[in-house]
Amino acid sequence: MPVFSLVSYLMGYVVILVKGKSPEKFINLAFSNGIVLWDITSISKDKLLLKVRLSAVRTLRQVARKTHCRFWIQKRTGAPFLYSRIKRRKSMALGIVIFVLGLYFLSSFIWLIEVTGNHYYSSGEVLGVAAGAGLKQGILKKQLKAKKIEKVIQNRLPEISWVGITVKGTKVSVEIVEKAQVKKEKNDIHTHVIAKKTGIIKEILVINGQATVQEEDTVVPGQILISGIVLPVKKADETIEKGRTAEEAEKPLYVHAKGIVRALVWYNGYGEAYLKETGQRYTGRIAARLSLKIGSEELKIINSPDIPFSKYKKEVTRKKMPSWRNFKPPVELIKQKYYELESYERVLSREDARQKARQKAWVKIKKQVPEQAVIIRQETDEIAGNKEELVRIRMLIETKEDIGIEKVFYF
Repeated sequence: MPVFSLVSYLMGYVVILVKGKSPEKFINLAFSNGIVLWDITSISKDKLLLKVRLSAVRTLRQVARKTHCRFWIQKRTGAPFLYSRIKRRKSMALGIVIFVLGLYFLSSFIWLIEVTGNHYYSSGEVLGVAAGAGLKQGILKKQLKAKKIEKVIQNRLPEISWVGITVKGTKVSVEIVEKAQVKKEKNDIHTHVIAKKTGIIKEILVINGQATVQEEDTVVPGQILISGIVLPVKKADETIEKGRTAEEAEKPLYVHAKGIVRALVWYNGYGEAYLKETGQRYTGRIAARLSLKIGSEELKIINSPDIPFSKYKKEVTRKKMPSWRNFKPPVELIKQKYYELESYERVLSREDARQKARQKAWVKIKKQVPEQAVIIRQETDEIAGNKEELVRIRMLIETKEDIGIEKVFYF
């Protein structure tokens, strides 16, 4: 809202209808007395509709008498009139205040909790563990400790590999990712998740399998990140997995490893540009030839006897008639285009050359970087050389991306 409109609303203003033989004199005299009028609309020769602040209405009456005009208030707008209406209806105003305060108070609590992504565990099991950790209906949002609850759920329910808690208004979403329950069958495909490039691990999300690396580890291509061989780990309070006997629980479990492993990865690109450029470019002039070939005979339709350009690029387009059953009509339309070229020489400033070299380096890097990668950092350095007419740029890009790929193994 513009400042003028805001001030007018706070002070209050009215919409008035002015009627008289010379409403223009009314406007002029009002302005000369320092009265601000706006949104002036002519309805007819003797009628005007306009807006004026409430504080100027009394002075405006004197202007109306001097110019032999009359005016009537059509509409009242602004804080003073709103306050007057509220003052007459105190109980209603009090009710609105109580209602707003009540909404604000109720919005400070958690009233709805939902669980998504669960298959192995029921929503009731997840909510029961969450309630024991402090997540239940009716708690204050500021008392919610999401990180602590996530850890408790993950520790109490071992088949959950990841938990995320998000708060939206009065609703809490508990999103979970469970470890895949793979039963060994003859046709099962067993895989590891291995690194496809060098990087430093930043995030590991194991959906199925067993992690073999940790955050901040440096990995190389081919290194196993999530193993498809899950080794048994005995604990004092260990319970046997559903569907497995005590004897089977002591043996390694061969699975189809799945997961997301995000790491920091670096890419290098090189570009160079000369301060003095030479080459050829299009002038915009075009010559064309069009002919119809029937069998071995060629009929000229549009023909330039001589190509009017000393330097040019030729483009030939051929269009054949569609075949009908097994018959292919020996008719072909040949279109030849000649684009004129000219030699040019251009001198670049050192900054323009740097920009061009940077662009070339970026194009080379962009071909290597996956679309899903997030660029974290970019560094650009100019390489010093003996050739002053050449600018050389080396660019380094640091990304965060998923470097895991699945690899089948046999045992």
